[in-house]
Amino acid sequence: PRVKSPVDDPHTPASQPLEDAVMGNSLTDQPSSIPSGLSEERYGSAPDRISIGALRRWGDSARRLRRAPSEYSSPVPLASLYTSRDPRIALVYPGWMRREYFVNADFDLSLRRGRSPSPVGAKNRQAQETAFHLLLLGVHGDSVIVNLPPDVDFLSYLERRGIPRPETSVRPSLRRDSRFTPFGWNRQAADLSRRYVDPPTHPPLDVVRRVNGRRFAATIEAEILGGANPGGVFTSVESIEEWVAGGTVPVDGWIVKSEHGNSGLGNRRLPTHDLSDTDRRVIRRLLGEDSCVLVEPFRRRVVDLCSVFAVDTAGKVQNLHVHEVVNTVAGAFIGGLFEPVSPTLAPWREKVASAVDLVARRLAEAGYFGPVCLDSFVWDDDGRLLLRPVVDVNARLHMSAAALRLWRTWNRDRVVFWRLFSSRKLRLPNDYDVFAHALGKDAFEPDTRRGTLLTSPFEMAGRRLLRTGVLFAGASREQVEGLESRFREHFER
Repeated sequence: PRVKSPVDDPHTPASQPLEDAVMGNSLTDQPSSIPSGLSEERYGSAPDRISIGALRRWGDSARRLRRAPSEYSSPVPLASLYTSRDPRIALVYPGWMRREYFVNADFDLSLRRGRSPSPVGAKNRQAQETAFHLLLLGVHGDSVIVNLPPDVDFLSYLERRGIPRPETSVRPSLRRDSRFTPFGWNRQAADLSRRYVDPPTHPPLDVVRRVNGRRFAATIEAEILGGANPGGVFTSVESIEEWVAGGTVPVDGWIVKSEHGNSGLGNRRLPTHDLSDTDRRVIRRLLGEDSCVLVEPFRRRVVDLCSVFAVDTAGKVQNLHVHEVVNTVAGAFIGGLFEPVSPTLAPWREKVASAVDLVARRLAEAGYFGPVCLDSFVWDDDGRLLLRPVVDVNARLHMSAAALRLWRTWNRDRVVFWRLFSSRKLRLPNDYDVFAHALGKDAFEPDTRRGTLLTSPFEMAGRRLLRTGVLFAGASREQVEGLESRFREHFER
C-alpha cells in the first residue's frame, strides 16, 4: 500500500514526568524529577546537547565523576549518557537502570482464557521471531531477550551503517540486574520478572486482561458517542444471526472481532445477512477461546492512527505521541510512519487528544498503569471524512517502538517509514554486503542517516524469517516513497 500522511503530536510538555516503558528509555519506573531543561534526548523534547555546568546546577558535583571535570568542559551529547559504562548518567538520573526487553509478542492472544498455546504453526513462529524485529530496543545499555543469538553478520552490517550494535540476552541467560520490561504483562511475563534482582511493579493481571478486551474499548467509545454504539456483544452464533438478520446491512457489511486479538487476528467479515458454514465455524472457535465476540459495521479506513503514551496511577497522560500506521484492509499491521511535520493530524488533533485523556482516566480507574497504544482511524462516510477515535485500547508496548526510538535519537529531523514485508514475496540475497550493493545509492548512509536500512536479520538458525523489517529514511515524504518504491521494484517477486 502507498504511504499515507502521518501524524505526530508531542502532546506532553517537557516538564511532565517521564515514563520509560513506552519508548524504551533507560530510566526507572518512578516518576522523574528532572527539570524541564534536562529532559531526556530520546523523546526529543530537549536540546540534544547540554553542558556539564547544567548538570552541576541540577544538584550534583563534578566530584561524582570518575574522570577529571576538564574532560567534560564541552557540551556532551545526551545519547552518550545512556550507557551503563558512562558514570555521568548518575548526574542526570540517580535511579537509572538499564532495561531488558521481553518481547512476548503473543501477548494479546495469551489473554484468551480458553486458548491452548501451540508450539508449532506460523502464528507461533511469527510471535517468536518478533524479538528480532525489535532488536534496536537493545541499544544504549539496554538489551532484548531472544531464544537464539542474532546473526553476527547482521550485527556487523548494522555497525557498518552507523547503527549501535544491539545487545541481547539468549535464554536462559538473563541480565538479572536490569529492569525487566515486557511487551505486555501476562502470566509468562510476571513469572519471568521474578527472576530479576528488582522485579518491577505491574498492574494486576486480571486488570490487564479486562482493559485489553474490546468490550472495554467499546464502552469508552460509547461514552464518547453519547451512548450510541452501532455494534453489539455476543456469546453465541445464534444470537449473532438473529441480530444481523433483524437490521439493515451496512454498505460494507459487518465485521466480527474477538474479545482479545491484534493486527486483524480473530476478525471475520460478514458481507450479508446470511452466515456461511465457515463464518459459523470461525465464530464458534473464537467463542471457544474467549468469553465473547463483538460485531460492528465494517469501515473502509482512509488513515490509521496510533497514539502511544503512558498512564500513571492517577490517570495522567505522559509522553503522548501520535503517528500513522499502515495496515492491511483486514487491519493487520504493516508499518509505522514518522515525520517532523504532520499535516494529517490537524483536523483530528483535538478529538484524538480528548480520547487519549478519557482512555487514560478510565484505565487508571480500572487499576491499570503503564504503556498504552490506542488505535484510531479516519474513514470515508460517503464522501465525508470521519474520525473513529477509539478502535482498540492496547495496554502494552507497540510494534513500532524500536523504529520510533531510533527516529527520536535522530532528533525527528527526517521522515522515517518502517515496515514489515512478507519474506516469501522478496528475492533477497544471503549476504548483507551484497544486499547493500544491490541498493546502490539507496543504501543507508551513516553520515546522512538516510537511505534503506535492513532492521532484521535474513535468517534465524539457518531458517529465513517469515517477515523482513526494512526502514526507509529521507529528507521528505517524497524521498521515502521513492526509496520504498525502488526497493519493491528491485526485490519483490
